[in-house]
Amino acid sequence: MSERPLFERLVHDLKGPLSPLQTAAYLLRRPELPEERRVELAETIERQSRRMAGMIEELGDWVRAQEGRLVHRLRPVEVQMLLDLAVGGVPGCATEPQLAPELDGAHVEGDEARLVQALGSLLAFAQSRAGTAAPGLHAWRDGAQVLIEVSDGGESPDNAAALLVDPLPEPFDLGLGLRLVVAGAIARAHGGMLDAHALAPGLAFRLALPLAA
Repeated sequence: MSERPLFERLVHDLKGPLSPLQTAAYLLRRPELPEERRVELAETIERQSRRMAGMIEELGDWVRAQEGRLVHRLRPVEVQMLLDLAVGGVPGCATEPQLAPELDGAHVEGDEARLVQALGSLLAFAQSRAGTAAPGLHAWRDGAQVLIEVSDGGESPDNAAALLVDPLPEPFDLGLGLRLVVAGAIARAHGGMLDAHALAPGLAFRLALPLAA
């Protein structure tokens, strides 16, 4: 996608929360409004404000990714803890991480917050496709790197690779659809790689990261 259509879409999507915010602010000025209606409108303002804040943060991460400024302080991060933190950060995620025995006590050198963010984005997307089923989360060693796979049993996408390149046409989280793109940038910033491939049925993301010496 070229930059101009992308920016036009982002501007359009960022306007999404503005209409309910403006409407709620206008209605709250009416003195005859019942108290229960005021509470509903206040909740609308809070909800849409959180949504807009998330969209702005998402856009900021995308810009930082373009400029190579996503990753900061690196330190050893235990693979098991990384998986657990990612699962815990996704509301309602009941996934049980499966860690191969050879990774017991293994670490990657990375920015913990960003790695958790990347894995959390993959899990949240897989969860949105899997319905009531929990996404799969498996990690195993392949030479000097760890492979972490997030999978689901949803419909097979026509072009899995495009999910990591272009904004999602229908974002799963009411955001800007850039979370998977940012996840790929986080992987590359750690000297790793993020791939996506269709299953029959389903989808699998595979994150490869160098293991710490």
